[in-house]
Amino acid sequence: MFEVWQNLESTEFLCKTRIFVPDKPGVLAKIAEAFAKNDINIVFFYYNRSEHPNRVIIEGKTSKKEALDNLYQEFSKEGFWEEKFDEELHITTVENILKVSVFIENKPGTLARFSKVLKDYNVNVVYMIYNELVSENQAEIAMYVESPDVIKTLAEKLNSLGYHYHLEYTGTRKEDTDKVIGLNLIERFFLRLKEVLSEEEVNEIKNIIGASKKLSETLLNFSRELGKHLEAGQIFNNILVFAMSSREKLGDRFFYKKLPSLPIGDLILHTFRMPTGGNVYVLEAEDEYVMIDGGYGIYYEDTKKMLTENGINPEKISRIYISHADADHAGMSGYFYEEFRAEVFMHPECKGVIEHNNRAYGTNTPLFLLNQFFTVLVNYFTKCKFPENWKSFSSETKYELGGFPVIDEFKVGSCKFLVLKSLGGHVPGQVFFLSEDAGILYSADYLLYIPSLTPEEKKILSIPKYLMLSTNTNSSVFKKEMGLLTELVKELDKKLQKSGKGMLILPGHGDYYPARLLK
Repeated sequence: MFEVWQNLESTEFLCKTRIFVPDKPGVLAKIAEAFAKNDINIVFFYYNRSEHPNRVIIEGKTSKKEALDNLYQEFSKEGFWEEKFDEELHITTVENILKVSVFIENKPGTLARFSKVLKDYNVNVVYMIYNELVSENQAEIAMYVESPDVIKTLAEKLNSLGYHYHLEYTGTRKEDTDKVIGLNLIERFFLRLKEVLSEEEVNEIKNIIGASKKLSETLLNFSRELGKHLEAGQIFNNILVFAMSSREKLGDRFFYKKLPSLPIGDLILHTFRMPTGGNVYVLEAEDEYVMIDGGYGIYYEDTKKMLTENGINPEKISRIYISHADADHAGMSGYFYEEFRAEVFMHPECKGVIEHNNRAYGTNTPLFLLNQFFTVLVNYFTKCKFPENWKSFSSETKYELGGFPVIDEFKVGSCKFLVLKSLGGHVPGQVFFLSEDAGILYSADYLLYIPSLTPEEKKILSIPKYLMLSTNTNSSVFKKEMGLLTELVKELDKKLQKSGKGMLILPGHGDYYPARLLK
């Protein structure tokens, strides 16, 4: 875009231009120099790399129409009119970021001279704004330098040249990276990773993404969608970081929390809380073990060792019942099927989720694309594996219980479990497992006992927003389901209390707990 207006009360011309330039040191200096040599005074300059890595918006004034023609021709030769979007990972540490407010003269060449100083120090400007109407003599500039040492020498140089400036931010301050101007979304993602992963692991992930065009494009698309959905996107970003942190908790660094095993009728319930991802529940019957959900696939080998050291033979896990097809609940099922031919059961709607790599497949949520890119990334980095062949629950409603369709049932030992179909609040194909005989409800990502979650889980999963807002295909339906489940469990708990028993809630994350703790 290149627009020119003439002030009818004077000989002055105003031009407004929007150009697209490479994201590298010295480019903004080159632009400012082009205005300066044509004696065009810049009155407005806007570049914010976090919004668009290549777009610059500039307005200039001059009394010479031919100067504007020359500027247009020069920018045409450089190819600056062609729109581009090259979001890449440049900034890997906030320690190298500096932001200043600098006082400059309002005349042609001023920004060019200041930009040349930055160019001499190989500074990459990530944010620059100057608006004559707001302040004739102040520009705000954020920049990324090669090392923190450059910040000191650059400051000394600006002092020696007589520039008056105010230091607004340096990366040495402990500040939320989300507030650092100029970081693009991919960089925010990797800096977020560095908070929970080792430098070695972050570098490994960078290399994996760099070597895979598909993964790189998926991460870029994911980042773009994050920017469109603000708070929802940030929560998805946090969960992806949490999922990727599972890669660092393997082998000697694998850990888990085993809750006390409970006798339930002729069964024994074993509960394991994984380092990240969903809980693993194992029902021990006389002649078999039955698993309900499972953690990320990346934990498969460690899970087998965990079960063995707790007296559970992985080979005897004959059935796995999956509540929904998210990687933190179903990612391990394919490995058990592949090695031990364990039968895996899911709702028929999980087929579309699995085949299309989109946990929101079949819904009309505005987060559809975000869910797709998120699913691909989480499944890849957590090594999610679904079984080649799995069995479907019935999709026909037999009757309703507590507002939920009862679609199927199965037995473990003498305990009968009902399969309750979700109303569609969280993800397609979501089911719950209820045993009135045993007095237990497996609620998956519903009815979590928040006090049992670790600070890391609360922080990264953004509980309760993780469950109440952004990862659901329909948040209003989800909230309705939460209310229905609460009332159903409380009603069943009252019945069981008459015989001295009570309902136990088995959530997908955190500790199990008695229904009487529900408010």
